[in-house]
Amino acid sequence: MQALISLYDKTGIEVLAPALLEAGYSIIASGGTAEALRQLGIEHTKVEDLTGFPSLFDGRVKTLHPAIHGPILADRSKEEHLDELRSQRWSPIDLVVVNLYPFDADPSVELIDIGGPALVRAGAKNFASVTVVVDPDDYGWLLERLAEGTNLDDRRQLAAKAFAYVSAYDARVANWLEDDTAVLSIHKVLHLRRAMELRYGENPHQSGAFYVDDGVQEGWGNAQWLGTEAPSYLNIFDADAAQRLLERLGSDPACVIVKHGGPCGVARRGTIVDAYIEAFEGDPLSAFGGVVAINRPLTDELAQAMLERPKFDVLVAPGVLDHAEELILAKRRRSRIVLFPGAPSTLGIRSVAGGYLVQPADELESTEELRLVTSKEASPSELADAWLAIAVAQAGASNTVTIVKGQSAVGVGQGQPSRVDASKIAVTKAGSKAHGGAAASDAFFPFPDGLETLIDAGVTTIVAPSGSVKDDEIAAIAERAGIAFYFAPRRHFRH
Repeated sequence: MQALISLYDKTGIEVLAPALLEAGYSIIASGGTAEALRQLGIEHTKVEDLTGFPSLFDGRVKTLHPAIHGPILADRSKEEHLDELRSQRWSPIDLVVVNLYPFDADPSVELIDIGGPALVRAGAKNFASVTVVVDPDDYGWLLERLAEGTNLDDRRQLAAKAFAYVSAYDARVANWLEDDTAVLSIHKVLHLRRAMELRYGENPHQSGAFYVDDGVQEGWGNAQWLGTEAPSYLNIFDADAAQRLLERLGSDPACVIVKHGGPCGVARRGTIVDAYIEAFEGDPLSAFGGVVAINRPLTDELAQAMLERPKFDVLVAPGVLDHAEELILAKRRRSRIVLFPGAPSTLGIRSVAGGYLVQPADELESTEELRLVTSKEASPSELADAWLAIAVAQAGASNTVTIVKGQSAVGVGQGQPSRVDASKIAVTKAGSKAHGGAAASDAFFPFPDGLETLIDAGVTTIVAPSGSVKDDEIAAIAERAGIAFYFAPRRHFRH
């Protein structure tokens, strides 16, 4: 029996190679792998000794030779293939252990692996007879099977993993060659790997899974879930919505509460405990069973404050201190705490019949970009509330109108087919807290009714994008009401 080993990542070779020799395999090795085996004192045959050709063109050509690929690809069920092997004095290669250059580490032409993928594909194609291993994590599993050998199902699964591995590698190279800085390039190659089976999908009768793009090391695939219950589809969906808004809010202690994909509580305060309490008070009814995200570690004091209020399903936090985890999970056994390490924004991708809609992340404007169109100007604190109202409106489902007062979201009207209905919901939820508050709309007011609803509730600063044929009328109504009104440069629809 023969094993071909060609590795960039040589993790575990010092255990794998001796075990293969002991099991009766002879080892063929290429380039740096052969040198590593030499230093370990492990018997092997160098590829060039088998092919009769040295490594060529700075190592670009080493294993691309019939003496290597023939013994891998020969169909052992066909006598004529076996005759050809014998005529060439080649012995079959039964095991291929290969991993590839880490292209993502320093993308360049020299890190585009050619021979490695060819070996992997050859071994995977001939899985009827050949075992191909591309993941060092599978070495232990392989060693357990050396005595009895792998079966056809084993080899088929390893072959599928091998083709997926090469496909992911090719996807990263393709994206780089096409210019991976272009957000909407002609080809957007994704290679998705299932990272987690979920408890269920959007509804309990649907199955669900979480996939990551191979090569992406950050995000929910690296999150640590604490608790006894596995996350569901909506747990991750809502947690992501909460975390994305939280990351917009800067470095002050902040809390976001999300229910069904939209924010129902948002606050910034001097302490994380106060931020949580104020966010919860923004809409206590909706907060029940929601997702809470905080930008400070969970402490015993905060855990106690949470236990004094209706339960959350998921808490997203950067860390946990003292006994906070035990305090929460002892009384809320079905709640989950997820430690999220952070990640940059990714492309927005949605499936439609026969294709996908793709867009970059939505940009949030600064207060410097707002254009005052009334004689009354907002105070610095009112302008800060207006900006927070914009951020919350951006995170809500359209149509969205939000009211913020004292850096707390006190009224969120979202997911409505008309803007006046969204305004009415925001005012109803805010109640008396609307007086002196700042409001934002995710798009322009097509008619005065939504604006007038906010003015009648006592809101004194309002921001909305321009673009309506009634912009001048809207600005005139705001001027007569004596409020500060600003046009924003962008709308923020989110469906």
